[in-house]
Amino acid sequence: MSSPSRTPVLALLPGGLLLLATALLLNFVSLPPSSYARVQFGFYIVVCAGVLLAWRFRSTRVLFALLVLFLVEGAAFGPSYLNADHVRVAIAAFLLPVNLLVFSLLPERGFTLDALVPRAALLLIDFVALGVSSEFQAAHTFSLPWVIAGLCAAAALVFLLRALVYRRNLESGFFWGMLAAWLALRHGGAGVAATAYLGTGVLIMGASLIESFYFMAYHDELTALPSRRAFNEATAALVHPYCIAVADIDHFKSFNDLYGHDTGDEVLRMVAARLARVGGGGQAFRCGGEEFAVLFRDRVAAEALPYLEELRRDIEESVFCLRGPDRRHQARGADRRDTGRRTTRRRKTKVEPPPVADITSVTVSIGLAGSEEQKQENVQQVIGAADKALYRAKARGRNRVEVAGLQTAGVSKMAASRG
Repeated sequence: MSSPSRTPVLALLPGGLLLLATALLLNFVSLPPSSYARVQFGFYIVVCAGVLLAWRFRSTRVLFALLVLFLVEGAAFGPSYLNADHVRVAIAAFLLPVNLLVFSLLPERGFTLDALVPRAALLLIDFVALGVSSEFQAAHTFSLPWVIAGLCAAAALVFLLRALVYRRNLESGFFWGMLAAWLALRHGGAGVAATAYLGTGVLIMGASLIESFYFMAYHDELTALPSRRAFNEATAALVHPYCIAVADIDHFKSFNDLYGHDTGDEVLRMVAARLARVGGGGQAFRCGGEEFAVLFRDRVAAEALPYLEELRRDIEESVFCLRGPDRRHQARGADRRDTGRRTTRRRKTKVEPPPVADITSVTVSIGLAGSEEQKQENVQQVIGAADKALYRAKARGRNRVEVAGLQTAGVSKMAASRG
């Protein structure tokens, strides 16, 4: 998944609320030891639901993280919550952050044999380690050693940094799941609280998985902008007044043909980043290919026009330095080998780097239409009018904004003619 456009606070919010609710419940509601069976049953329910979700969405990261939490709950806490095996809790406290960190950093490769074998082997090592620990007993009350606490804190810090940098729901889920597991380990001698916190960690990871795929369904993977599906739902809820702008990257096909699709993707990401920052309350969408849309609610076209002009200039002023296409500078001859004369030393050929091309700017053409021009609330007609205005902008030289219903030349002055 690409980096979402959400703020860091929103990226961390859902899991934190679930963990806070659990902490408040356990602190203000006294759960007797007899309620352990019901808490454990709830834990098994959320584990099964999480495993099914991970299998359905083919997420080995979440699947094995949940299996680790399940293993820790069964082996470290178990039904003997009144007389917990503190050695096993200590071993679980050591293995848990290491396993969660490893499983979260391994790339998603689906349920292939190459992906499953190393993960299953690590899980088997955990099972053996926890099983062997049952031969040892510790009479003292369990307290989290500073080494293990530091390991948990380090793993949580890694998850937090990844959540803030990538702003992905799944990274946020691992962060809050790690905190929930740490709280469970802190309550290693009280099975009800420990299992409740572990269950909350499982619930957070399952919810983050659903959020991740919801985000993927409604956002473009390359640019992280809302996709056409989100655009269709947004336009269906529009009420007058509003206006819609349709933007298209000028000469985009030539970027792909001359510099390759990787360069074309960079151009798309750059334009999308500028579109995401459009002023006036506009919301940008990627509708497909090099075509984007910007939706302005509660604004007429004349009010949105200055923001689109600013957007057009911002994109035009973006400068690229890109590696040009590979070309041979010296033609291959049909007779490169001289069989009559052989030399003992191989001649070294100097390989010249491919030329570097400076692309001074990327430009967009924009067509704008408002609901006030159509005299009705038919969104498709407004979109159609914006498309016609876009075609007019292309025909009049590109790199300009044209407004539906205004036929006078130069609604926006052309800053640089590219065609």
